[in-house]
Amino acid sequence: MRLSSAVDREIRGLIQKNGRITFAQFMQVCLYSPSGGFYSSRGNRISSHFGTSPTSHPVFGALIARQLEQMWHLLGDPPVFHVIEVGSGDGALARSIVDACWRIAPRLAQVLYYVATDYQPCWLQSPDHTSGWDFGTEGLMEPKKEDTILGIQRVKAEGSRPFQNVVGCILCNELIDNFPVHRFAIRDGRVKEVFVTSEGGNLTEVLDEPSTPRIEKRLASLELSLPEGYRGEVNLAMEDWTGQVARTLDRGFVLTIDYGKLAPDLYSPQNTQGTLVCYNRHVVSSNPYQDIGQQDITAQVDFTSLMRLGDRHGLTTVGYALQSQFLTNLGFSSFLDALRTQDLSAARMELGRMAMMTLVDSDEYGDFKVLSQTKGIGLGTELMGFENLGP
Repeated sequence: MRLSSAVDREIRGLIQKNGRITFAQFMQVCLYSPSGGFYSSRGNRISSHFGTSPTSHPVFGALIARQLEQMWHLLGDPPVFHVIEVGSGDGALARSIVDACWRIAPRLAQVLYYVATDYQPCWLQSPDHTSGWDFGTEGLMEPKKEDTILGIQRVKAEGSRPFQNVVGCILCNELIDNFPVHRFAIRDGRVKEVFVTSEGGNLTEVLDEPSTPRIEKRLASLELSLPEGYRGEVNLAMEDWTGQVARTLDRGFVLTIDYGKLAPDLYSPQNTQGTLVCYNRHVVSSNPYQDIGQQDITAQVDFTSLMRLGDRHGLTTVGYALQSQFLTNLGFSSFLDALRTQDLSAARMELGRMAMMTLVDSDEYGDFKVLSQTKGIGLGTELMGFENLGP
């Protein structure tokens, strides 16, 4: 007999009330419902479900710290340099960046104002660490209370007013792939939307006219030629997100690291069933209708649309690269070479080397994409992470 979770009951209640819901509504509840969605459950440690670059090796944060130092200089060495990490998870990236700044960029560390934000910061449970702000999909940042640990700031503000007039960098690592997506299918040469409903007690899908013209508008803007039966996803949440980021940033950079592709590659013949993937305790699945609230649901990012949305809101693309290229430009090999100078056993040295190599291995995290956008500054120098690669 199937056991019903609070999230499962919430979804079925919405279906009973409305007859059906969009997949974006379904995904929103599964991931972010206060009743026990995947990311809102404090007992749900993300690292037990999947790995990330920051949890693989702290050199990931150290290399980003090098890029942040150059960004600070390009902004004219402002007396306060904000880094707002949205979707900070367990805080691994925040800690490695701040620690690296004190070691390799002490002048930056002295002016660094690092705010780690997350929808439900699981590292609040640890007495040794605090997170920053809760990240909600309806608003950019919802500040809770003020605290400081390891140079990572938590800030209290009135109501849910987001940060404003930020000078620095808004950093997102594996964030946008978890925005709720609308799913579509090409039927009889037309775009149909995938809706979620219930039949015989089981969740099932039906196709119908799109719930919003924005789905067809996005696909049309990409000038795609999609064959009959093609299925895919459209991330409309990126539109509001980009606007929020642009309003928050006064001068500086947006650095987005995620897995995805440019539109022609994303909506390619290799992805005729879309890119939606679920993760549950390191087991990969394509079925979002099982283990509701207990598994991550993610879809690859359309970086073409993300760049265009940025242009619309005054964010200029200044770099786009594979993570492997980005980290190599920032000096990955020097950290790898440094392993040999450390007093480590052969076994520990090899473990460290293997962990570091996952960051640039195309079968691991190396194929992730890194996008840099700017606002309010004129760049006369390429960002180090994107040198000789072009935007």
